[in-house]
Amino acid sequence: MKRVTPYTLLLLIALGRCGWAGAVELAAPAPVVMVCEHGSVKSVMAASLFNRAAAERDLPFRAVARGVTPDKAVPPAIAAALEKEGFAVKDFAPESISGADVSNASRIIAIGVDPKSFGPIAQPIVETWNDVPAASTDYAAARTSLQQHVDALLADLERQLKQ
Repeated sequence: MKRVTPYTLLLLIALGRCGWAGAVELAAPAPVVMVCEHGSVKSVMAASLFNRAAAERDLPFRAVARGVTPDKAVPPAIAAALEKEGFAVKDFAPESISGADVSNASRIIAIGVDPKSFGPIAQPIVETWNDVPAASTDYAAARTSLQQHVDALLADLERQLKQ
């Protein structure tokens, strides 16, 4: 599969908005993969915050949540807290990060985990967020930390689109 450069993507988006895209199919950027230990708390929170902020900013990026050793479900207290913010995750089933996730990602965000646990990473940029507090202990602090990281990441991705 051939990847679309950020410049080409911007051009295609602009053409599409002007009604000039015709038969051109717009390709979304490769996903941002958020990974935490169990794929049920920090990565779910980060992906939810990222996707909402990207949509609000009209950016084409989307994130998925994964885990190194996934839980069976999002803990009820976390699901309830996210529900209050408008994120419906109670039925989300955490998934293990796969080789396909790694090879198809535009970025991988390792939240409190060692990126070496994902296996070999050839292409994507890996970023680590090791300063995020435990959400089960202090949800508000974890959310604030994740939101700051998400905002910085989106600003960086937006800059890359403009290059």
